Amino acid sequence: MERRGFTLVELLVVLAVGSILLAIAVPGYGFLVNTSRVAAVTNNLVSTLQLARSEAIKRGMRITVCKTAHAGGAAPACDATAGWHEGWLVFVDDGTPGVIDASDALLRVQQPAHADVSITANSHISRFISYLPDGRSRGVAGLGNGTFEVCVSGSRRDIVINNAGRPRLVSGSC
Repeated sequence: MERRGFTLVELLVVLAVGSILLAIAVPGYGFLVNTSRVAAVTNNLVSTLQLARSEAIKRGMRITVCKTAHAGGAAPACDATAGWHEGWLVFVDDGTPGVIDASDALLRVQQPAHADVSITANSHISRFISYLPDGRSRGVAGLGNGTFEVCVSGSRRDIVINNAGRPRLVSGSC
């Protein structure tokens, strides 16, 4: 009766070839994960902006998106010192612009992004961005283009919001 199996040399050769292939594939996989993470966060933020704009037009009221450090708290509030990556809120802004007053209705709460993600905004939308009933955007500094930069380990996407309130995407690197 003949026994079949692998010799020690054959097993070591297979392990060596597998290790080489794995060493080649892992860096590419990391790039794929980072690119996917940037796309997910960017898409989430763009859908939030589109929700705010459509709600402003539908309701005929100002709708604001602001950053918050306590998205999971019992009473989430806008926080000027927070980072956009810490989470954001969408609310009907019937009182003080960029501040959740007692009469304002909260529409969406976004939890913090992954720890590797950084989101920065230019001075026009550094604390919040509001949409007016006609769909135009207005930030902290009044009218003007606003830009969010979403970065993860060298991969970057910018969300540029024009005066009409429409976002567009631009790819780049951090």
